[in-house]
Amino acid sequence: MIKCVFILVLAINISCNAQNKPLMIPEIDNKFEKFDNDLYDELSMKNHPNITPSDSSYIEIARLQESRYFNTSKDSYFTIVKLYHQNFNIKKKGLGFNVAPFTFKKGVWYEFDEQGNLIKETDYDQPFTFTFEDILKFCEKHGIKIDIGPILPNTGWHNDIFRDIQNGKPIWRIEHLKKTNLVEVIKIDGVTGKVLET
Repeated sequence: MIKCVFILVLAINISCNAQNKPLMIPEIDNKFEKFDNDLYDELSMKNHPNITPSDSSYIEIARLQESRYFNTSKDSYFTIVKLYHQNFNIKKKGLGFNVAPFTFKKGVWYEFDEQGNLIKETDYDQPFTFTFEDILKFCEKHGIKIDIGPILPNTGWHNDIFRDIQNGKPIWRIEHLKKTNLVEVIKIDGVTGKVLET
């Protein structure tokens, strides 16, 4: 009996610790940088240049007309996104949600001109007082699984979180697979957390 109680207390403690673990949010700065051609060449020789797993993160790097670098840590909901001008100078950088980095931009995004001068900073968190952490709690409460870490191509459905300003109001949108053939869309007020539509 004592053994069962101990195991139950241990399981509850582990569960609470997992829920209270702080989110890993990568840091982005406003400093100038260039596309890393050496990294691109190195990864091209080892594997495929666009998709390269490593021990702690998943890197996607492409040298195109608008070159790009994406890096998703295995313990984060967010992807570091960097886009580059044709001269390989940084164009934009910021954090995006791991499922689709451009549907939910997190924190401050920085934009640069072709010479590398910082020309714009946009704080995408600003109007949302009902935070991403609040959305995660909502999802947990309603049994909606949100995947953490890299979301690899062609791995099936992944529940997604979007946010946008609609008619001047911040709105969260959660798309989740409610049944095998039914995607439910939940709209939530980005200030109050009130469910607006399902």
